[in-house]
Amino acid sequence: MILRILIVIAALATGGAFAASPGVAEASVEIVSAEFGIFADSSPQELIFEPSNVVPHKTGQRYGWVIEVRTAKRTLSVREEYLIAKPASPPKKMDPVSENLNVPLQRRNQVSQRQLVPVDGRIFGEWSIGPNEPAGHRHLQVVVEGQVAASFEYDVK
Repeated sequence: MILRILIVIAALATGGAFAASPGVAEASVEIVSAEFGIFADSSPQELIFEPSNVVPHKTGQRYGWVIEVRTAKRTLSVREEYLIAKPASPPKKMDPVSENLNVPLQRRNQVSQRQLVPVDGRIFGEWSIGPNEPAGHRHLQVVVEGQVAASFEYDVK
């Protein structure tokens, strides 16, 4: 039984070493820069981006992010998540078991998951203000190929 476990461990270790060897590993992604802002509607043929941390609370206002990447990959897996602060909870009676628990102060709410094609070394995420969307502070995190590529805090007002 022990020999069988060692063989499985050796096979996994060899496979991991093979996948990590140069030329065999999948192409990496380097995040060069990231900006958040609004997209202007002045020209439908052009994508005009203006960096900003404030999005006007106007139905149809386009906003989002631009991330510059270096990669040989044709498509990138991109996930956007809003980080939502948990509401403050009333203090509870001291419990020796829960004293050592680490509870994160934020929770994640996935907004989208998609494959994006880099265009001239850039990927874009675009949204628009909906008719019933509330104003307020937001925190958006963009994850590219499993790594946090950018974290944006902005206000809709």
